[in-house]
Amino acid sequence: MKKVVYCGQFMDLSGYGIAARKYLEILDLVAEKNNIDLKAYICLSPFAPSDLSTFSPKEQELIKKYSFDNDEEIRQFIKNNDYECIWHMPTPMALFADKRFSTPKGISPSLLKIITSAKRNHHLVVWETTDVSTEWKECMQWFKPHSIITACDMNVAMYSNYCENVLLAPHPIFDVNAVKPSPMNLPIALDDKFVVFSMSQWTHRKGFEKLLQAFTAELGDKDDCVFVLKTFGSGEAPTPKHVADIVNAIRGSVIKEEKKNNVLLMADYIPESNINWLYKNSNIFALLPRGEGFGLTIFESILNGLPVLVPSEGGHVDYISKNNKFMVDGMWDTCITTDIAYPLHSEWFESSVSCARKKLRLAYDMWKSGDLESEGKMLKNELLRNNNFKPAKIAQDIVNFVTKEDDKEFTGKEIKRNKLRKSMSLVEDLQSKVDVLKDSYKGETLYVLSCGPSLSEYDNHHLEEFLSDKPTLAIKQAYNHFSDITDFHFFNCANLPSPIGQPVNRHYKYDEERRPIIVSSSNYDLGRRWHPAQKQDIFFKIPIRTEINNEFVTVTKKFEDFLIENSLTRPCGPGIMYETVFYMAVHMGFKEIVCLGWDLRQENPDEDTYDHFYGNTEKLFNRGDILDWEIKATRDASKDLFYWLKEKDISLKVATSSAVYENIERVRLKL
Repeated sequence: MKKVVYCGQFMDLSGYGIAARKYLEILDLVAEKNNIDLKAYICLSPFAPSDLSTFSPKEQELIKKYSFDNDEEIRQFIKNNDYECIWHMPTPMALFADKRFSTPKGISPSLLKIITSAKRNHHLVVWETTDVSTEWKECMQWFKPHSIITACDMNVAMYSNYCENVLLAPHPIFDVNAVKPSPMNLPIALDDKFVVFSMSQWTHRKGFEKLLQAFTAELGDKDDCVFVLKTFGSGEAPTPKHVADIVNAIRGSVIKEEKKNNVLLMADYIPESNINWLYKNSNIFALLPRGEGFGLTIFESILNGLPVLVPSEGGHVDYISKNNKFMVDGMWDTCITTDIAYPLHSEWFESSVSCARKKLRLAYDMWKSGDLESEGKMLKNELLRNNNFKPAKIAQDIVNFVTKEDDKEFTGKEIKRNKLRKSMSLVEDLQSKVDVLKDSYKGETLYVLSCGPSLSEYDNHHLEEFLSDKPTLAIKQAYNHFSDITDFHFFNCANLPSPIGQPVNRHYKYDEERRPIIVSSSNYDLGRRWHPAQKQDIFFKIPIRTEINNEFVTVTKKFEDFLIENSLTRPCGPGIMYETVFYMAVHMGFKEIVCLGWDLRQENPDEDTYDHFYGNTEKLFNRGDILDWEIKATRDASKDLFYWLKEKDISLKVATSSAVYENIERVRLKL
């Protein structure tokens, strides 16, 4: 039998606890038929209740069935280090759990031992922003998880920067009718009212202040509207009184001629049966979180047949129909919060209060006309039809992923590239990242695939075979044609592909097991010209033309000033070759650079006629403009570039037809 230990907060009231119990439930469906000896290690957080009676009979049964009874049982199970470990919790928690958290009676704290003694450990985790903190990265470096299991596509994209093996395993669909609703006696009757229901822990990330502002401003004067807020305390507001004071202050900040007492606050624990009753007696669920790794309450609401008013970005969009009328617009912005878990280099989504007001008004009008209920039914039906959320499938995916033995065979250059990429992922600042790459390819030859029409002079298949064991750098769309052999992918903010039927964050799609080192650049801050989920390992800011007083490096020819070791500031070329490609090649120690598709052949091109090997730029995202003098200037500068590289004992060659400096050696690859 294959042995698996699942470590989690099974008795916790938090989102992690709810998710852990649901994953345990679905693993129970497939454990026996897959010959899995499954055990559960319970980590009790301070939010855990004192006994199992808080949970449903099914949950109690499963926790008793799979949990260890005593220390001796744990020792026997792990003694041969022949088991897989899944640890499901915030990443840093594992480091201090043995000291700060408790375990059931008869179990000594040994979470660290269970994780580190496993044949392989697999980290089940979610995150809410575009990147994790330094602390989280350091913890992942310490535990070195073989794989990451996460619940949304946004997280797959983010965690793939830190681990080669990432599995999308969303929270499963479950029976929302398992616990019978129990009516509540409330100070405000919900009958014949438009009921907006919201539920989550009270934290800044959940954006309750925006939702309260939107509701108060738009519907706060209506007798037939009620906002039901179910929450519980956190470090920001530890008691129900703290929460109530903040809620009153937020409502008071909205200047309105008349405000009704139509906000019903529940800031303490209530049984699941009461929560189910609130779902059944509400008309719409609303939440404006700045970040969600999945959004369990949103998910539950849809399963209960409610329409949902939520941000248009985040982990929750994976399971919400694109036809949902109540998606709230906003913008990705810097994480500003007192919570140190969210670093300033990451971003989350700030919902628009004005848009939320419009969506609340739309929902209210649809409720008045009798059209709102059908929206909830549509969302639920589409979710139920989505096979990605079926319990048995998710469970089988996890089991297959966790128990599968490694069968990947990487080439020598892939191993080298993966090591460099992993080392870069564990440092945060740009200087440290480029330091990892310094002289990493000293004395080697680099092949650069650019996007000129001449790239088509070679047969793609034969060229791919030739480059299969050679360091290869692909520029922009050239990567799409040579993804299997590309070691470095360079792109900037101009002429991004826009694949039909794919979200905007999929300009470039990567095989996570074999993806290249990605170097991006833009005249704008990171995230401004493409979706924050677009992957990059290194980002360079390129000055806007006006910022450098039009002193382009192709005009000044001051190449030496912009060596990576001299300055992280990049010049404005114009053009990616002069801004980042050649400089990074020098930085990594290459002694020979062979360019393909670096044409610069056209005279007086304009944006309508300038061609690439893939055609023109008409349908591309952020279509780039070509300056009247740009092609000639970059072509003329190739002479000075050639001699500058020659002084450094670096050979520059072209292997396709090109209009660059005539003394640059022309070669023909022997494919």
